Amino acid sequence: MMTPLDDKSRLPERDIMCIDCKSFFASTEAIRRGEYPLAAKIAVLSRSESQGGLILAASPDTKHDYNVRLGTRKYEIKPDMDIELVAPHMRDYITLNYRINQIFRQFTDDAHWYVYSIDEAFIDVTHSHRLFGSNRDIATQIQKKVFNETGIVTTVGIGPNPLMAKLALDNEAKEQAPWQAEWHYEDVPTKLWQIAPLTNFWSIGNKTADKLERMNIHTIGDLAHADRKALRKKFGVLGDALYFHSWGIDYSDLAKRYVPRAENKGYGNSQVLMRDYTTRQEIETVLFEICDQVATRLRKHDVLGEVISVQVGFSTADDAAQHGWSAQTKIDPTNQTNDLIRAVQYLFEKRWQGNALRNLGVRVNRISKPNSLQLSLFSNQRQTEADLKLEHTIDQIRSRYGYRAIVRGYSKTAAGTAIDRSKLVGGHQA
Repeated sequence: MMTPLDDKSRLPERDIMCIDCKSFFASTEAIRRGEYPLAAKIAVLSRSESQGGLILAASPDTKHDYNVRLGTRKYEIKPDMDIELVAPHMRDYITLNYRINQIFRQFTDDAHWYVYSIDEAFIDVTHSHRLFGSNRDIATQIQKKVFNETGIVTTVGIGPNPLMAKLALDNEAKEQAPWQAEWHYEDVPTKLWQIAPLTNFWSIGNKTADKLERMNIHTIGDLAHADRKALRKKFGVLGDALYFHSWGIDYSDLAKRYVPRAENKGYGNSQVLMRDYTTRQEIETVLFEICDQVATRLRKHDVLGEVISVQVGFSTADDAAQHGWSAQTKIDPTNQTNDLIRAVQYLFEKRWQGNALRNLGVRVNRISKPNSLQLSLFSNQRQTEADLKLEHTIDQIRSRYGYRAIVRGYSKTAAGTAIDRSKLVGGHQA
């Protein structure tokens, strides 16, 4: 029986590295305190004033000893746990991330360097061996250079494509020193197929895993030997991707970046609430603040949007085991705050069933450039022009003096979060 790995000529063969800064936020805080990152007992806590504050990162010993991880709440940290809770310093993390990526760039060209997140990056070193040696040599040089210059410990996954490099990183390199792992196609049966549960496989989330389980697919090995037609029928194009990924095949090219088409581009903001929001007025206050932020971004980029969506996440699952819902509606193209607020209010009041909420988001899609002022038949042209002029004036004042220079009245209520969040970087303490 032929398998996807039998025709070697069709398999992508590059030398890709996926590099992770181990427990990056917590490591940075440990270094700030003169501690060795891997020996520290530190957890980085967002919004320490709230019992619902989230753990953003934890040092390896903290994870191992107390199972404290990303998303753990402050109230879950018990007094007898030997953990130092520290505030995040996002500007420091961004600055350090930049320094570390400058080191990565020394081992390849910019076309083959890709920042995946604030603590991970991919580099393609296929054409770097004459200068720097083998894959292992390059990985070791990068690790030493990053540690000597910053104090950060890095882990490196190596593979013939980005998928295999990422899987090698997550499932082996992070486990123990020297914090390196190299996976090849011959390792697929013994390593890749052994990844469990399904959600430990890069790109498979809880919903996809549930659907696979219902198809009697419980392991990555099961996925590799599943009926490809059945997968495509169930998941569409994603079914093919899942099938080939289960064989370790990924045709992604770091040098060929995806640039979304204008109609696929969108603008959105979301936030995790620090307590349960239970009343319509409280929830709508935050939704309106998010509308204000999204509309400001639309105007900044001189674009209009016409598909408005709302996403909410429940504090606890409802009777149907649902954790939230989303809804969308189409409106006349706009970038005005009040237009977004009206659409979002309509969607929310139509769908909300009284659940206590902890996550809220607003997104605007189907983006276009304004060719001319587009008015509804029922709009007052003078009023519309005056409203837009006022919006731009507010934007200019905030741009010059900061968001808090001019805020809407509802942001001054107890439910408002925008004023406090304006002091943050990336949603966290600067």
